[in-house]
Amino acid sequence: MNTISESELADFVKNKAVKKLHIVQNDADKYEIVINLTWKEGDWNLVTTRGKPREWASLDMLARHIREKYDGTLPPISLTL
Repeated sequence: MNTISESELADFVKNKAVKKLHIVQNDADKYEIVINLTWKEGDWNLVTTRGKPREWASLDMLARHIREKYDGTLPPISLTL
């Protein structure tokens, strides 16, 4: 599994290197972000500093996080429940 950190993702969004953010609901009914980059193949999972998948309990909290962390021009975002 390819992984990406919060700081890397913020930098990639700022530099318009993110093709798409995909929000996925996992088996624990939490939400994760999967990223497609313009310059690398495959899916990249957003992880915490400890290497665990970054999860949100609700879409409201995730949407707030995206607006606060990755302010500016956002790439297309899709949702899979």
